[in-house]
Amino acid sequence: MNLEDIRELVEKMITGGVRSADAELLVRKNIKVDGEKIRIGKKTFQRDEYEEIVLLGIGKASVSMAIGCGMIHPDDGLVIADSNNYGEVDRCPVKVRFADHPYPKQANIDAAEELFSIVKDKDNALFIFLISGGGSALFTLPAEGIPLSDLNKLNKLLVKSGANIHQINTVRKHLSRVKGGRLGKLCSKKGDIASLIISDVVGDDLSVIASGPTYPDHSTYEDAKEVLKEFDLWNKISDSIRERIDRGVNGELDETPTKSEVHNFLIGNNMTALQGAKKIAEDRGLDNIILTSQNQGEARAVAKPLMGIAKEIQDTGNPIKPPATVILGGETTVRFSSEDTETGKGGPNRELVLSSAIEIKDRENIVVGSVDSDGIDGMDKAGAIADTSTIEKCELDPKEHLEKHDSQPYFDSLSDSIEFESRTNVNDITVIIVEEKE
Repeated sequence: MNLEDIRELVEKMITGGVRSADAELLVRKNIKVDGEKIRIGKKTFQRDEYEEIVLLGIGKASVSMAIGCGMIHPDDGLVIADSNNYGEVDRCPVKVRFADHPYPKQANIDAAEELFSIVKDKDNALFIFLISGGGSALFTLPAEGIPLSDLNKLNKLLVKSGANIHQINTVRKHLSRVKGGRLGKLCSKKGDIASLIISDVVGDDLSVIASGPTYPDHSTYEDAKEVLKEFDLWNKISDSIRERIDRGVNGELDETPTKSEVHNFLIGNNMTALQGAKKIAEDRGLDNIILTSQNQGEARAVAKPLMGIAKEIQDTGNPIKPPATVILGGETTVRFSSEDTETGKGGPNRELVLSSAIEIKDRENIVVGSVDSDGIDGMDKAGAIADTSTIEKCELDPKEHLEKHDSQPYFDSLSDSIEFESRTNVNDITVIIVEEKE
């Protein structure tokens, strides 16, 4: 294949991976209706044993997931979706409320209150709860006495601190009326509940996805305090948050539920998308390997060992012989050195690709593409593609744009940004194709 053919195949593999993790498709695969029998995951429910079927959902893929439940014909429900990702709202079988991500606004709280009220008003209902990435911010219902402004300040501090998603959600769960299994506990008192979950968390810990509203939680107020201390945030957060956590540590507040009567089913994750990309490579007869679905680290740093693998494949045929495809996923990050660098446009996938382009600028016949499966890599676009000629073709300084976290203008200048509309959210998809040297 020539360079243009390789680039085309990389993009086909990426979009094929995204389609494989389509939220509506995944839900339809996991719900079967036969008369009064409703099979959800591995559990069968009898419709006539309940007063109502209530469909609830939170997350970036919530509308698409709800559409996948259309054959159930729910009696009531609500899904809370990202205001920047409308989906096919007219096909949704229940009401849709839009909220903001990643930092909640009053609309988020209003939507969460409405969902919470729906649950409280039911008796003997079958709740079907749909969870996807972004749900933690979209489904925001602060504990009593914590203003939204204090919560947003905390979230910004946590995101910039270097804390991982497990640590961030440990704190969030103890400041919420619905996270950390609390909503699941309420639903269990009002009937039965089955959750269908699409993971955007590396390792697929169900207690972490969307802060685990229907999954038992074993973290404690003491754990939350330790996270804030470890990242030097304890004295930077508001008095309202410190006071609540201290009350919890002192045993004055209930911990998050450690047991659950919810039927939780993981129906899609990053590996789902990677397998979809792999099939396209196989159909083209390319040797291929899924390296990992748990790639983590700072994007620009991760690029170096990845390009080292690509060079090794090209030079020695290890671990696979060219032409070959390396597929991986996970979630890389961008670390800002100062507030000045936060004004750049881009995201971790584009930083990974730009850093990769620098590493392979003296090579030939290597192409790398990387995207966030939800279609938004930090902001605006999904990701980017580069090859061994990218640095030579562009008049802009790649290192300067990397330092300023301003990768989008660099790729836009080459028409090498990747854009698509997505109906899922399963983290990042990275595809590297290595051909033989000429």
